[in-house]
Amino acid sequence: MEKKLSKRNKILIGVLTPIVALLLAFFILCCVTMGMYSPAFLGRVLGHIDSSVSDYRIFPERVIQKGDNVYRYERAINASLADLTVQYANKQKTLSEFVKSTDTTSFIVVRNDKVIYEQYANGYNENSINTSFSMAKSVVSLLIGKVIECGYIESVDEPISNYVEEFEGKEIGKTTIEELLLMRSDIAYDEDKFLWFGDDTLTYWYDDLRGLALKHTELTDKYNGKFHYNNYHPLLLGIILERSTGVSVSQFFEREIWSKIGAEHDASWSLDGDKTGFEKMESGINFHAIDFVKLGSMVLHGGYWNGEQIISSKWLEVSTLGTINGEEYQNSFLAGKNIGYKYMWYYTPSAHSGYDIVAWGKSDQILYISPTNDMVILRTGKTDGGVSNWVEVLQGISLSISSL
Repeated sequence: MEKKLSKRNKILIGVLTPIVALLLAFFILCCVTMGMYSPAFLGRVLGHIDSSVSDYRIFPERVIQKGDNVYRYERAINASLADLTVQYANKQKTLSEFVKSTDTTSFIVVRNDKVIYEQYANGYNENSINTSFSMAKSVVSLLIGKVIECGYIESVDEPISNYVEEFEGKEIGKTTIEELLLMRSDIAYDEDKFLWFGDDTLTYWYDDLRGLALKHTELTDKYNGKFHYNNYHPLLLGIILERSTGVSVSQFFEREIWSKIGAEHDASWSLDGDKTGFEKMESGINFHAIDFVKLGSMVLHGGYWNGEQIISSKWLEVSTLGTINGEEYQNSFLAGKNIGYKYMWYYTPSAHSGYDIVAWGKSDQILYISPTNDMVILRTGKTDGGVSNWVEVLQGISLSISSL
């Protein structure tokens, strides 16, 4: 009997030993993480794993108030557009079914400054809050143009050390504002580090993004001036914005843009934490869908909207359009696509002539602006809905509508 129990114990020990070792290793890893970063960061990572369009509920936020001069689009709904044929991924659906079946939460088409199609789906309605993800970066680009126009900074050619004194005398300080806007700096960015130590995770969940950006001074020569998506860039631009203007990024956005576009609702900007109060520059603007479309209308009209020149038309021309050189997008998610990237805006050749302009975020939150077709399309969604190239699909929808 003793020998039999001894054998069982050996088996039990053999099973439990690797489990205990694994748990101990995980505990040590968690302690290291809290020491390197913070308990709050670890809690966010373990509690939520991946980012979600509902994350605005878990971050603190700063309210961005609407202005007094509200703008309401004229509505000229074309009911027949619900039956418009949409082709994607070897599938074909009506526009209405396409919206429902692709995890889309809002889909709004404005043409000639009139709402011609508006649909909400998958549990959302016109009063629902949507989040921008990386569409926020295009707003950051607008804000940089505005601080130059206001004279707070001189030009995009300035080194960032002019505004980030912590970088004075350091190689990273020679990085220009333009290099940040273009996503073409030598600042290192590694998405594939072990577990939650990758820069994508850190720049989304960390509760002191300002401090994170100021400590991250590592440079690399592996990009060779080519496009490389890097979330430290908008964080550094946020530091430059708040230091040059003397107010928070949200306050500057409210004062110079949101209060002027005729928003019908307040918006908000998610913050990294209550103590630091720094905007999630890479992702966190939260809004009612119809109001975000107005940013697109402003860009469509060269910065003039709601009776006012809000953003310089020259800045919009410089910041949204360039030439597409496929070589500089090799090894990036834009490889093989006929899409370019300028100052935190994407652009793609229009089906007619010129270029269409795109603000684009995770899970394919997309603001699609087609000057040739005098059209703005907003798509927000919970996921990409199984659509491999939303830019291409929206271009096709834009072309189909313009041909009616």
